[in-house]
Amino acid sequence: IIAPSGALGLVLATQGGPIVKDVKPESQLLGKVQAGDKIVAIDDVDVRTSKHSHVIQLLRNNSTSDERKITIMRELQSQTTERWSSISRRTLAGFVGAAKSPRSRSTEPGSHEPDESGHPTTKQEISCHNTMDDDGDVNDCTNQLSNGLHLDHIPTLPRFPVLETKDRNCWSEPSHTIFKIRGHNYLVDAKNKIQSGPYLFTARGADLILTNDKSGPRTGIAEKYSSILAGHARSIPTFVINFIFDWGILVNYYEIPAMYVSFLRARYEGSNQDLPAMDALQPHERAIIRFLVGSDNHRNATLKLIPKCPEGPWAVRQLVNGKPALIGKRLPAQYSYYPAKDGKAECFEADLDTRETDRVGKKAISLCRKYMTTVTLDVGIVIEGTNELPEQMLGCVR
Repeated sequence: IIAPSGALGLVLATQGGPIVKDVKPESQLLGKVQAGDKIVAIDDVDVRTSKHSHVIQLLRNNSTSDERKITIMRELQSQTTERWSSISRRTLAGFVGAAKSPRSRSTEPGSHEPDESGHPTTKQEISCHNTMDDDGDVNDCTNQLSNGLHLDHIPTLPRFPVLETKDRNCWSEPSHTIFKIRGHNYLVDAKNKIQSGPYLFTARGADLILTNDKSGPRTGIAEKYSSILAGHARSIPTFVINFIFDWGILVNYYEIPAMYVSFLRARYEGSNQDLPAMDALQPHERAIIRFLVGSDNHRNATLKLIPKCPEGPWAVRQLVNGKPALIGKRLPAQYSYYPAKDGKAECFEADLDTRETDRVGKKAISLCRKYMTTVTLDVGIVIEGTNELPEQMLGCVR
C-alpha cells in the first residue's frame, strides 16, 4: 500500500508482530487497511519481528516523505468471509418496510436485485446471497436490511488497489492533471484551457447502491441513512453528491475544508465567527463559496460535471468523452445542508436525478449500466467560473 505523508490514523498493537488494531474514521488509509492486517514491511524494511516502538519510529521518521510503502498481510478465514469483506453492491430496501415479493433479476451480468423476502431472526441480521448467473459467474453479495435497521458498519466500496478490489466495483482518486479547465483568458479566448491544479476537496469514498420500488427515499440520504460510507459519512464535514438512477444511486463523498465549512455555518446557522474577506481569496475559492451559500438557481448554473471514460467499450468512450456539462441545468437538483449535531459533522448534499436527463444523457447512462462490469468512469466536479477565473477542479472520483 502506498501511504501519503502525514498522520495515518492507524492504531497499532503487537500480537506476534505488528498488527493493525483499528483504523480511525479520518484515516487516509480508510478502505485500504483494516483491523487485523499484519504489517510485514515499511519502505521494504522487514518489521515482522520488530517491537511496537520500532514500527512507530519508522512511520514517524518517514512521515514527511511524499509517500510511504507499507506491506501488509491479510488472512481470509473462508470464502464466505472473503466475499463479505469485499461486498460492492448494497440496497436501501428494508429501510422503509420490506414486503414479501418474488426475487427480480437485474439485466446486468454478474449482479442481481435485492431480495425483499428476508425475515431476520435477530434485530441486526443481514442476509447475503450468492447465486450463479446464466454464464456460471458468482453474483456479488447484496445486503438486505431489515425494517428500520440502521447499521453503522456496512461495507462501502473498497479503494483501489487492495485485495478486495480484484474483479469488484471499487473507487480511487485519479490525478487532477487529466482535466483541462478554463484559464485566465477564457472569456476572450475560448481555447484558453489549462491543466487543473490540485483538487480543492479530497475524495473520501463512493457507494453504489441498488434500489427498487420497496426502497426508502433516494434523496437526503446523509440525514436518513447512517450506514452510508460504512457509517463514516458524517465523521467529518462532507460534501455528498448523489446521482439517482432508475436502478439505484451512485454516491460520491468529499471532505469539505474548514474554510468552506465556516461560510456554510454563517449562511445557514447565523454563525458570527470571523470570515476571510472574499477579495483576499483565490478566484476558484470565491466560486465555490458562492456555490455553497448561493441560491439554488446559482448552484444549478455553476455546478459542472466533467465525465470521462478512460477504460471501457468504444461506444462508451465516444459518448463519455470529457465534455463539460452544467449538470444542474440538465437534471432536477435538490440541495440540502445538515448542521453538526449528535456527534455528526456538517454535511452539504446535492441530489441529482438522472432519470430526467435528455436523450443523449439517457443513452450514456444506459451504456454505462450495460457495461458496468468493464467500464472505468471518472466523475469530475468543478464550479464554473465566469468572472472567477481560472477554474480549479473541486474533486473527482474514479
